[in-house]
Amino acid sequence: MATPTKNQAKTVPVNPRRAMLFSFPFKTKCIFLCAIGVLFYGNSLFNKYAMDDQLTILDNTYVQMGFSGIPKILSNDSYASYYVSMGGDPKQQLSGGRFRPLSEIVFAIEQQLLGGSDLLPFFRHFVNIVAFACCLWAMFYFLDKFLFKKIPWGHDMAFIATFLFAIHPLHTEVVANIKSLDEILSILFILLTFIFSLNYLKGKQVKHLIIGVVSYFLALLSKEYAVTLIFFIPLLFYLLEDTKILPALKASIPYYGIFAVYIFLRYKAVGFHSPPPSANVLTNPYYFATHLQKIATEWFVLGKYLRLLFWPYPLSADYSYYQIKYHSLTDITVLLSILVYLAVTAWGVILLLRRNILSFAIFFFLFNIILISNFVTDIGATMGERLAFHSSFGLVIILAYYAVKLISQEKSDTTTVAIQNKKNILIGAMSLIGVVCLGETVVRNAQWKDDTSLFIHDVSVVPDSFLANSNAGGGYLKLAERKENTVPQAQAYLDSVRKYSLRALKFFPNLDAAYNKLGGVCLHLGQLDSAEYYWDLAEKNHPNYIPLRTNYVLLSHMFFQKGLELGKTGQPQQAVIYMRKALLHDSTNANIWYNMGGAYFTIQRYDSAKYAWMKTLQYQPDNADAKRGLAAMGVQQQ
Repeated sequence: MATPTKNQAKTVPVNPRRAMLFSFPFKTKCIFLCAIGVLFYGNSLFNKYAMDDQLTILDNTYVQMGFSGIPKILSNDSYASYYVSMGGDPKQQLSGGRFRPLSEIVFAIEQQLLGGSDLLPFFRHFVNIVAFACCLWAMFYFLDKFLFKKIPWGHDMAFIATFLFAIHPLHTEVVANIKSLDEILSILFILLTFIFSLNYLKGKQVKHLIIGVVSYFLALLSKEYAVTLIFFIPLLFYLLEDTKILPALKASIPYYGIFAVYIFLRYKAVGFHSPPPSANVLTNPYYFATHLQKIATEWFVLGKYLRLLFWPYPLSADYSYYQIKYHSLTDITVLLSILVYLAVTAWGVILLLRRNILSFAIFFFLFNIILISNFVTDIGATMGERLAFHSSFGLVIILAYYAVKLISQEKSDTTTVAIQNKKNILIGAMSLIGVVCLGETVVRNAQWKDDTSLFIHDVSVVPDSFLANSNAGGGYLKLAERKENTVPQAQAYLDSVRKYSLRALKFFPNLDAAYNKLGGVCLHLGQLDSAEYYWDLAEKNHPNYIPLRTNYVLLSHMFFQKGLELGKTGQPQQAVIYMRKALLHDSTNANIWYNMGGAYFTIQRYDSAKYAWMKTLQYQPDNADAKRGLAAMGVQQQ
C-alpha cells in the first residue's frame, strides 16, 4: 500500500466519534496507567509507619489480633479500642461514629500472615500501591467503556483523566500512608459498582447484578463516601442508558436494599449519636469560633481544597487549629469560595437538565467535597489532603473533557496530520506535567517515611498548627534519643523539642502531648522534678493519656537511681526522699521498698524500715534480704 503524501494526508477526513489521539490498544493504556501508579509511588515501599498508622493499626487491639479480631472489627467503631484504652466511650466520641471495617480487616489479615516480621510495613505499602493501580484500571475502564463511550474523542478523554488522577501529587497522603487504604478501597469499589451496575442494566446478566451489589456493600464498608451512590447510580442510568427517572430509580432498588443492610450494621456497631462539642481543638477545631465564624471558615476551607487541587504545593499532613484562622463571611476569600461553588452547582444543574454526562463529574466533585466540609457532619478536623481524593476524580473528568475539546473544536482540523499535531501537543504537555508531578510525589513519599521525617518537614509548611508543632517536638525527641548522638547534637535536638512544644502550648495551652514532650526533655537533662511537673500537667489535662504510664515508670526508676546514689554517698535522709518519689509512680516495686527500708534502717527509723521491708515481702515474698533485715530486728515472719 502506498504511503500518502503530506498533501494527501491533509485531505483525509477523520470521524471525530471514532478518532483517537492516543490510538494504542485499551490493554496497553491500562498497563501504562498502572505502571505510572507504580512508578510514582514505588519509593514509598521502603517507608515505615507514619501519622495515623499508630492509632489505626499498631495500637488497634482488634487489628493486632489477626483473624480472631475480625468479628470485633465488624461490630465496633473503627477507633473503639483506642477510645477504650483512653478511658472513653466509643459511642460518645466523633459525631456519627467511624465505621470503616474493610481496610481494618485487610490490616488484620496482614497481621495474621506477617505479624512480627520486618517485612510487614513493606508489604502493607505494597498493598496500597497495588490497590491504587487497580483503582486506576477501574477508573479508566469506567470512563472509556461507559462515561465517555459515546462522546467524540471520548477514548482520549478517559485516558487523560485517568492519567491526571494517577499523577496528582495531592494523592501522596492516600497512597504513601498505610492507614489511607480506606480511601483507595472506597473509590475502587465505587467504580466497580458503576461498572457492573451498568453492565447489568445493558445485558441483564445476574452475575453482574451480584458483583455490583457486593461491590457497593464493600464500598460502604470502606468509607462513608459510598452513601452518595444512592444518587449517582440512578443518575448514571439516566445519563448513559437513556432511562427515564422512574425506571432508573426502579433499577436502583437492589442497591438501596444493600444500603439499608449497611445502615443496620452501622447502627449496631456505632449507633447514631451526636455528642456535645468537645473542648479539645484536636477533634473540634471550631471550638473557639462563633457559629458564623465556623460557617465562614468552612467555606474558606472549601476554597483551599480547590487551590490544592489545581496547585498541590506545598503539601502537609496536618491543618489543625490554629493554622487555618477563623474567618468572617465578609472576607473576600470566603465570598469568592461561595461564589465559585454556587456557580459550579448551577452549572451542574443546567447540564443535568440537558442530560449532559459532565453533570455526573460536577456532582461527583460537589457531593464528595460536601461530605468533608463539616457542613453535613463534624469530621473531627478542619481539612485533610487525603479527603480530597474522591473529589479529584470529578475534577479530572472535567479537565480532560475540556482539554480535548479545546484542541479538537475546529471541524476543519479533523485530518490525520492535524490529529498528529494535537497528539504531539498533548504528549508534550502531559509529559511536562508528569515530570513535575513525579518529582514532587517522589520527594513527598520520602517525607512520609516515618513520623520523625514527616513531622519535622511539615511544621515548616504549617508553622501555626498546634498539632504540627507538638508532633515536630516528638520527632526531635526521637532524634535526641539516638545512641550515636554527640552531646552537642543531643542538646540541639532537645532545644528543638522545647521550642516546638512551647509553640504548640502557645496555640493550645492544655495540650497534654506537648507537656509530655517537655517532661521528656527534662528527664534527658536529669531534671527529674521538672519532668514530674510537666507530666503531672499532662495527667491533669488528660488523666488517661497512655504515654504517661510508661513515662512515670521511667521517672520512678530515675528517682530510685538518684536515691541509690545519695545512699552510697552517705546521704540516707535524702535517699529516702527520692525513694518515696519513686514509689509514687511505681508503688508495687519490691526493689524500691527494700532499699528504702535500708535507708530508714541507716537513720535509725526502725518502724519505717520494718514497714518498708514488710511491703517488700508483700510484692516479692521470696526476697531473702528483706527477711534477714526483719529477722535482725526481731520481727517474726508468718
